[in-house]
Order: sequence, then structure tokens, then C-alpha cells
Amino acid sequence: MSNPQSNIRVALLGCGQIADAHLQEIRKIDCAELVAVCDVHQDLADQAAARFGVPHAFTDMQQMLSESSPDVVHVTTPAHTHCALATQLLEAGVHVYVEKPFTVDVPEAEQVLDVVQRTGKSLCLGHDQLYDPIWLRCRKLVDEGAIGEVTHVESVLGYPLSGQFGRQVTSDPNHWVRQLPGGLFQNTISHPLYRMTEFLSDPQPRVDAHWYASGAATFPTEMVAHLRGKTVTGSLFFSTQIEHQRISRVYGPHGALEVDHDGQTIRSIRQSRLPGAFGKLEMPWRHWREGARNLRRNLWRFMKNDIHYFSGMRTLFELYYRSILDGTPPPIAYDEMLRVTRLMDVMFRHCRVRTGAKRLAALSGASPRVADRKANRVTEPVAMDDVTNERESFR
Repeated sequence: MSNPQSNIRVALLGCGQIADAHLQEIRKIDCAELVAVCDVHQDLADQAAARFGVPHAFTDMQQMLSESSPDVVHVTTPAHTHCALATQLLEAGVHVYVEKPFTVDVPEAEQVLDVVQRTGKSLCLGHDQLYDPIWLRCRKLVDEGAIGEVTHVESVLGYPLSGQFGRQVTSDPNHWVRQLPGGLFQNTISHPLYRMTEFLSDPQPRVDAHWYASGAATFPTEMVAHLRGKTVTGSLFFSTQIEHQRISRVYGPHGALEVDHDGQTIRSIRQSRLPGAFGKLEMPWRHWREGARNLRRNLWRFMKNDIHYFSGMRTLFELYYRSILDGTPPPIAYDEMLRVTRLMDVMFRHCRVRTGAKRLAALSGASPRVADRKANRVTEPVAMDDVTNERESFR
């Protein structure tokens, strides 16, 4: 490193949409110095460098490494490139930050982590919403016993396809997202999934999942998954048919906490302590008080210019850079990177098997239940050991 006691030289590889957020947040970190951006498209690299004041723009990764000498490189390229690029960067002697999803599947994830161990360099995965201020507040309330021991976690993600990226995925059957084993979901569900696994700590929870296409879509756009651990369960709902939203609910024996990640609010859900009709007055009063507290908190953050979509990203970046400077483990554990990737593999495998059962039913005229039994008993939850390494794209 150029100055291991105080400064981290940072470069970014891949100047697409999410790169703007990375460059914006890196600039806010005192110990970070942006030294280069790189993209195979010269115009993308040039515009990113110009807008964020980065001194060098490249179209060749090796040239970027040799001429800019970064300590850490952020990989913000499409998911199917993560394994190869992270491997090359680690072997070139730099630390790596990888955007979610980590890799295409578990074998690729294991390959990258093997290189981490062999090279002695560190790697961080973009689980940035774990460090969003509202999620940290939720964790604090849970740790303080606000709802008792966690028993269930629910994640809801509304992802309408009317946005620019959604329209690209919908209109192009060869879009890279649609070629992933988990298609649209693989590029998006990491965030709601790892918010569940933070409380559901089982190495191999049971999984039951299915997906389907809505409306005129020619590929799966809706997904429901259920995870069952020894003491905690989880449910994930992804839909393109509802407006954009990120909602998490954490349940315990004494109530629940509902987190609106976009609104940056927390609402407690619990039974009224007052009898009969008095309870119908207590609940609105309680919600009004919570709303006032959320408003005051968000207003204070607004006045400090500290309330924006990628707050957690900046915190995670800084924690990672500090871990490099201090020689400590990265903030996202390697075992957790692998566990979340493995869970996604299982979910997508289960969905593909269910889809195959429905096709079998349609072709044979059998009932879906009979077809399910013929298709490897898909009505039974799929365990971790049932995962294959196949890479199927959507049909």
C-alpha cells in the first residue's frame, strides 16, 4: 500500500448504474482516495471519471492495476463476471469488494474464497443494507429485548419492471440477468435474504420456494420462499406487481418490528394492554407517537444531510477499508457469503423443479399433485444437499 497507516487507494471496475452509488459514497470516506475507474466502454469510464473527479479512466483492467496501483478494487460488473474478475484481482495482489450477488453459484463462490485464502488478500461482499441506519436501529431494539427472542423474519420486495433496468430485462430475452440460474431474482433477492439470515443462523435451513410469471411476462417475475430453521423461520416475497418497496418484519413472542427501509421508519406491532374498546384507542395513539418519533429522527438526519438511500453502503465501505488498514477480518464473514449463496442455489433449484412438475402435468394431463410426485417429490422441501451444480437459464 502507498500509505498503510492512513490511506486506501480505491479503483472501480464496471461503470454501470450501481457504480454511481459506489463512487458517490467512496468520496465521503476520509481514509479513501479514488484513483481510477475502468469499463470496457470508454465513454462510460470517461463520464464516470468526469462526474466524480476520478483522475484516471481505463478500458483495460491490467493497465488500470499497473498504472494506478490501487489497494482495493470495487467490482460492479454483471454477476456472471464476478468470479473471474475477483479471482484475477486477488491474484494480482489487491483486495476486492464485490457487489451482490457474490457469484453465479456455490462452486464459483468456493473458488473465489479459496483464492482469498491462498493469496492472503481480503474480500468484502455488498451486504450494505445490514448497515443502513434504520436496520441498525432495528437490531438494537431486538438486542434490547423489545420483542423477545426472534422467531420469524419476513422480507417483502416490490420490484416493478416499469423502470429503465426492468424494461431492458423485459424486452431482451438474451439479457444477462435472464441467463442467470435464478434470473431476475438472482440479481435482486440478496438484500431481503441476508436480512432474514441475520436472525436465522442455521447453516442449512430447510427451503421451500416457487416462482411464476405474471401477466404477459415470458419469464418468472414473482417468487415466494419459506425458510425453516431450528428456532427461527423466514418468508420472502418478491413481486413485480406491487410498487417499489422494501419491508422487513421481525417477530418475537412479545410483538414484532416492521421496518420500512425506504421510508426509514420502524413501527412496533403488539397487542393492546387495554381491554375492549379502550384498546382501539390505545393502538392509534401508540402509532401516532411512533410516527412522531420517526419524523423527529428523520428530520434530524435530514438536517445533518445524513438521510439517503445508500447510507449503509458508505458505512460498509468504511468498515472494510478500516479492516484492511488494521489487518482485521472484513465486516461480512466469508462463511456468511457462502451460506447466502448456497441458500439462493437451493431456492432456485427448488423453483426449477416445481416448474418442471407443472410442465409435466400440462403435457401428461396429470394433476399437479401427481406430477409433483413424479418430479422428484417436489412438494417436499429441498435440503441443502440436494443442490446440483447445473446452470440452467430460463426458458
